[in-house]
Amino acid sequence: MTSRDAAYAYEIQANKDSNSPYYNEMLENIEGVKEYHEGKADKITGLEEKDSKHLLIHFKELTPAAEYAGSGYVANVAYPYHYLKDVPFDKLVSSDKVRKHPLFFGPYAIKKIVQGESIEWVSNKYYGGPKPKLAKIITEIVPLSQAATAMKSGKYDVLLNTSSATYNKIKDDKKLVTLGSLGTGITYLGFKVGHADKDGKSVMDKSLPISNRALRQAMAYAMNVEAVTKKFGHGVTKHANTLISPNYGTYHDKSVKAYNFNLKKANELLDKAGFKRGKDGYRTQPNGKKLVLTMLDQKGSESNVAARANYIQLWKKVGLNVKLYSGKALEYNNYLDVLSSNKKHNFDLWTGVWSLPPEPTSYPSYISAPTSELNYGHFTSKENDKLVAQMNSQKAFNTKYRIQQMHKWQQYMQKEAYVVPLYYQYDLETVGKNVKNISADATDVKYNLWDQVALTK
Repeated sequence: MTSRDAAYAYEIQANKDSNSPYYNEMLENIEGVKEYHEGKADKITGLEEKDSKHLLIHFKELTPAAEYAGSGYVANVAYPYHYLKDVPFDKLVSSDKVRKHPLFFGPYAIKKIVQGESIEWVSNKYYGGPKPKLAKIITEIVPLSQAATAMKSGKYDVLLNTSSATYNKIKDDKKLVTLGSLGTGITYLGFKVGHADKDGKSVMDKSLPISNRALRQAMAYAMNVEAVTKKFGHGVTKHANTLISPNYGTYHDKSVKAYNFNLKKANELLDKAGFKRGKDGYRTQPNGKKLVLTMLDQKGSESNVAARANYIQLWKKVGLNVKLYSGKALEYNNYLDVLSSNKKHNFDLWTGVWSLPPEPTSYPSYISAPTSELNYGHFTSKENDKLVAQMNSQKAFNTKYRIQQMHKWQQYMQKEAYVVPLYYQYDLETVGKNVKNISADATDVKYNLWDQVALTK
């Protein structure tokens, strides 16, 4: 791996033809990135390859986020330039060199792929670290409903991304150990209040019913999230009070009040905002038009199905008619296609999960940015832009100031309810007792974890 490979990662993200969802204004802080993205330059002037081992990056300015790898300032990936350089940027995502025969600089490399089912990894002879302790690793996709039985029977040594439902079924098995730490991610309820314009910039549509703050707040108050967490969370899920997980320490504002279950409050908000009930029990819009809200959701476990049905029933109790997009929960890839589309009015609300990196402003910087492709709800406001800019300003090198600005952002987002936090969850991994040198410590550097993992006899 060379400095050219590291620079190439930035070129892929910044090239317009690669259509990377990770291109954003933060990346434009590197000199020449914007010009390269717009096709005005054939290279990024701010990337200086001093020699094969040193890449010097010239920034217009540095902010506190630059201290974290994967924050948008310092990429934590590299791509094999010598292998991919002849593939046009617009063909990369579908290229066999990426999809079927990728190269790796980690401890293991792919030997065989069975599309949608399994991958066989073998020791990478080019790896620069210690020789891996396993001859091969086979990763398979296991349905959620079968995961617990498969682990109990010893079919697998490791279960990554153990769900709370699976954990509940295997936690007492003496042959297994579940490792975990509170994650940085969050499960949330989002509202689609706009669309992306021809330049990919989010634009709010105030004519949409869901653009009414009282309606969004009422829907949040009508959800019995605490009860659902206790019933289906099995001790490894927590009711979220802000969009920033407690995993981020003092950046999390514990003083923010969660949307606790309160049907009376929900009804009062809707009444005051002019959403009147009709004879059928459902409310109309303040302009008298029929109100039917469309919810986008993905297929999940039995507990996910039960929780969703419960929420739709509670919304009905406060007079809100909520229907599922296409009448059913979608397979994940179809769900993602609809969620990321720029059509104006194909759904009103959705539930999703964000897995976030260690940089504490990742959510506001990436997901609520007006130019971000990850801003699925297309929410944007001057106040949000101001708060995000302040938490990543030169002044924010003062940690106390940065914490204050992040707390203000959490308070603002909770009040506006464009995105409502639902659950924090522990990141869990289950292993057999014959597995050693594996950890779920959030402070571990996991990029080279697998060169240490071994099996006892």
